[in-house]
Amino acid sequence: MKKLNNYIVLLLCLAFATSCEIDNYEGPDATIQGTIFEDQTHQPLQVDHGSSIIRMREISWAKNDSAYVGNQILKVQQDGTYRNTKWFSGEYRMLPYNGAFYPYDDINKDSDAAGELVKISGTVTKDFTITPYLIIDWVEEPTILPDNRIRCSVRFKRIQKPGYEMPDVKEAWLLVSRIINTSARDLDMYPRKLDLSNDMENQVIEFVSDRAVKYTGIDYYIRISMNCQTAAGKPETNYPGMGANNFTTIKKIFVP
Repeated sequence: MKKLNNYIVLLLCLAFATSCEIDNYEGPDATIQGTIFEDQTHQPLQVDHGSSIIRMREISWAKNDSAYVGNQILKVQQDGTYRNTKWFSGEYRMLPYNGAFYPYDDINKDSDAAGELVKISGTVTKDFTITPYLIIDWVEEPTILPDNRIRCSVRFKRIQKPGYEMPDVKEAWLLVSRIINTSARDLDMYPRKLDLSNDMENQVIEFVSDRAVKYTGIDYYIRISMNCQTAAGKPETNYPGMGANNFTTIKKIFVP
């Protein structure tokens, strides 16, 4: 019995020693950063906070073309910028994907071969320019009405990328938040949704919140979002990311 106990202790010690072996694999030592721009305005693309719309596909470690290569995702901030300081050096295919814009790679679309080949080492800045479905401009910036409701107005323009059919517009929302992350909005307080049609293009569209703001003496952050849907009778317009939102810029107003 004593020999058995000693044997068990020896196995445990070996297992412990193995589990404590130092991991000598090099950690992430690179920074990848950049901005997604609209080709119409040359301004950064406005997106939802933390949108997962840059696909990363590392190909530098694969030994042959048949090796499995999984996709990773870079998240993008509301103002279209991204930055990751803990990335592994290597060669990647980078692809703006699944957002409110037309396919980025006209040849490979969203296949495994899609995207741009980027070598990442040290600090690398990689910008992208996309064609959005919609451009949404402020006509009247947000104001506070005497009853403490919020009013604003916008105008949208549909964009067509050469070689692609335009989708149809679908819905619009007035987004109101007490923090700059306008994705964290109170839908119970500000549920206003407006159904859109293509013939509303270039018209002034007014929004007024259903209720007065709940708190005073603070800032509010406002923007308008709109989305598109597959064009009626044209399934080929069901592009990746169809239904994602295009946005205005964010406006801050103070409610006294």
